[in-house]
Amino acid sequence: MAKITSTITITANKSTAVTNPGPLSVALNLTKSDLLDVSGNTYSGTADVTTTHTDSFIYDGSVVGEAYIYLNNISDSTVYVTNADAGTDANRFMVLKAGEFAFFPWSPAATTVTDLYLDHSSGGTKKVEYWVFDQA
Repeated sequence: MAKITSTITITANKSTAVTNPGPLSVALNLTKSDLLDVSGNTYSGTADVTTTHTDSFIYDGSVVGEAYIYLNNISDSTVYVTNADAGTDANRFMVLKAGEFAFFPWSPAATTVTDLYLDHSSGGTKKVEYWVFDQA
């Protein structure tokens, strides 16, 4: 069985700081780490994201099953994570602004959204780096 370690660190100055004031009245320093079991069946790539969601299919819930998913918006504007019935704002459930990333567990059995697509609403083609790790 393969292992990956995920770690998140969130820090912020207190809200009264002169430089880069944070959102709270106290300074924030949070770190969380977890050792995750994966089957080793992993795929990754860079998706060319267009305004047509079907051009950017990144996850098939009927094939992969439960997974850990990493997305990194390496383009210059916002992209959206959407479901198989995408094409409207109502079907977009995650927003990644330029330079933002997300790492999250996903189970198609726990939601009606079984497949994941990417799209955007501005001109041109955007790029998102992705990794999918099958949960063991």
